[in-house]
Amino acid sequence: METRVLTVTSLGTWRTSNQSINLDWVTDPKYTSVKIINSKLTYYVGDTLFHEVIARDGNKRRKVYGGDYLRAVLRDNDQKASTTGRVRDHGNGRYTVSFLLSFPGRSTPDVQLIHPSEAVQLLRELREIPNKRRWSCVFEGKQGQDVTKTCTHLANQSLSLSSQCDFSVLNTSRTWFYEKPEVTACNHITKCRSAWDIVDRLVTSDEERQLFDSPFFRTNLVPATNGSIIVSNIEENATLARSLPLCQPGLPHSEYQGFWFRDSWHSLTCKVQQFSPQDITECLANRTLQFRGDSTCRQWIERLGALKIFKEGQGDKQSRLFFRHYANNRSNIQATFKFHTVPIQASAWWRFQKLSDAGVSTEIERMVGGTNVVLVLSLCAHFTAEPKHVYSNRMYEVRSAIQELHKKYPETSVIVKTCNTRHHQHYRESIQMSDWLADQLNQEMRGILGDLNVAILDVWDITVSQRYPPNIHPNVNVVDNELNILMSYICSGMKTP
Repeated sequence: METRVLTVTSLGTWRTSNQSINLDWVTDPKYTSVKIINSKLTYYVGDTLFHEVIARDGNKRRKVYGGDYLRAVLRDNDQKASTTGRVRDHGNGRYTVSFLLSFPGRSTPDVQLIHPSEAVQLLRELREIPNKRRWSCVFEGKQGQDVTKTCTHLANQSLSLSSQCDFSVLNTSRTWFYEKPEVTACNHITKCRSAWDIVDRLVTSDEERQLFDSPFFRTNLVPATNGSIIVSNIEENATLARSLPLCQPGLPHSEYQGFWFRDSWHSLTCKVQQFSPQDITECLANRTLQFRGDSTCRQWIERLGALKIFKEGQGDKQSRLFFRHYANNRSNIQATFKFHTVPIQASAWWRFQKLSDAGVSTEIERMVGGTNVVLVLSLCAHFTAEPKHVYSNRMYEVRSAIQELHKKYPETSVIVKTCNTRHHQHYRESIQMSDWLADQLNQEMRGILGDLNVAILDVWDITVSQRYPPNIHPNVNVVDNELNILMSYICSGMKTP
């Protein structure tokens, strides 16, 4: 087991030299204040609403440093409308929350403490510790006697390298190590699945665990006064989305991504249209779609199958989790989904492939592109528990592969989906899969892929502001609205009713 080494913070005395935590110094939502700072009787669509948040600890003292992870959503439940606010951290315990008022009606701001700054610091430190996850892998033994060994994504520092099998591909992020089996060869590995047994050894104190539980986790901040506001239209049917560009690669990242209104997502980035199943079929006619990544884009292809856009080919239950093939012969549509390679967080068994032959970047390099080929990528959820360099290296490999694909087939459409929010039931899930971690990966992905000829399909605000409970696999209505964005990128400018 790797030794946990943490740096003692100089920000206050919430953690002492022996790493014990004083929860009275932690940001406390009970005493943290929220108030509107540009209050008026009536606001108009297009105005910006500002709130000030002052963080205080359990002793009601104002915090003198920032770093709290806040989330803000403006909601009108009667109209099934909502939008995400932007949070500016001033670094001194003061935060400014801004909402672009995008729909008329009576709305209520909801500002939430997702993590206090102390939990964020702990997450940042724990993120860089390797092998917070382990896998049980099966090796085919002699005379049918299978052997099970523990595997790790990075080399196990508690074992000598000579006692580990190394399946890594040189100069890539595709790494895999496991203790050598005594009675069979390294290359007899057949399948793996996740084993949860590490986080409890890293987060050892009740105080550390408390940071990821009530009242410090996902707690609403109480506004100083009645927070509801009235928003009116300047003119009848006024909208912020009248002069948006078509959905295409290279669009700048919008500060405000869009808003929900009457259960439909209205983008403020580009012209997103509403697609019926017939519209989708017409859009995808004579196209090949290659979905590569995790189960959040598998959910997209499953939904398209459920809408009868195409039919799924044959496959056993286990392989369907990691590979799908669909076709619509009448409209000449082909679509495939394939899961990315390690790390894979899954309780189900998955077949281990030789890493030199597996992986999204390898598949892209071998892909035949063209005008009617669409590549959809989603790489996020399974990387949140890894040190930052693991994800960065994977993204640089994907970047290089996309560049090579576009050299050979410049007309190939490449669409990259961001991370979305998820549910967290236990502190172990927060440590390994916090939304803060996913948010960091979104920023890293934009920084690495953002200047390529790719469309970045941002679903973060959609899932932050949805009216449904957070889930790594969102409600079907959220998926349908995400598919409207996807189709708007694939068939930009197509006329729909």
